[in-house]
Amino acid sequence: MALVELDELQEGRLISRENRFVAKVELDGKEVVAYVPNPGRMEELMLPKTKVYLAHYPNTNRKTEYSLLLVKYNNTLVSIDSHLTNKIVEKSLLEDDLEEFSGYSQIKGEYSYGNSRLDFFLKNGEEKCLVEVKSATLVENGVAKFPDAPTKRGRRHLDELIKAKKEGYRVGVIFIIQRDDAYKFIPHQRIDLKFAEKLKEAIEKGVEVYAYNCNISKKAVELNHRVDVEI
Repeated sequence: MALVELDELQEGRLISRENRFVAKVELDGKEVVAYVPNPGRMEELMLPKTKVYLAHYPNTNRKTEYSLLLVKYNNTLVSIDSHLTNKIVEKSLLEDDLEEFSGYSQIKGEYSYGNSRLDFFLKNGEEKCLVEVKSATLVENGVAKFPDAPTKRGRRHLDELIKAKKEGYRVGVIFIIQRDDAYKFIPHQRIDLKFAEKLKEAIEKGVEVYAYNCNISKKAVELNHRVDVEI
């Protein structure tokens, strides 16, 4: 299935997460500052002394030269780049390799609908389809959970998809689990009960929901296989 290659990575140890988007990392005996491309809490992943992997981007206009892309959690590599999920879904769509959304001749990203920008607009003949992609990194005992922090934006996207369904669109949500140790996906009711309830409502009103896990290496992130969704 679709694969997104990673830039060359360097191994380090997490010192601290300063805020949602900045972490301090020990790299080759020195302290460096790295961009964290994920606004989620990731409390179980972002612990001091955790092994992490950084990409280096010198001589750029970035605020930091490093991006923290992978975390080693126990024996599992976890990709934490929430932007990567759209890349891997887009590649799957362009290669016509995503069974649930195959056969579309027109594929457009960042599609404005209502008060939101949804991830993908697909069209084939008269059929129009909207797809929203969500990144999940939290897995407990083989069960992936989303979100790991309350998400008003996530609920708004579901409302937009429900509205679009009423207007005749085909609509769907794909949860990309950026690790290989999940066999099932559920909404994280303890963290955001309103999102869990909205997801259940969305399914009842015709929104299709799918979840995929990924194979993660220090070289690439590859879409692996579909896992069960339990609401």
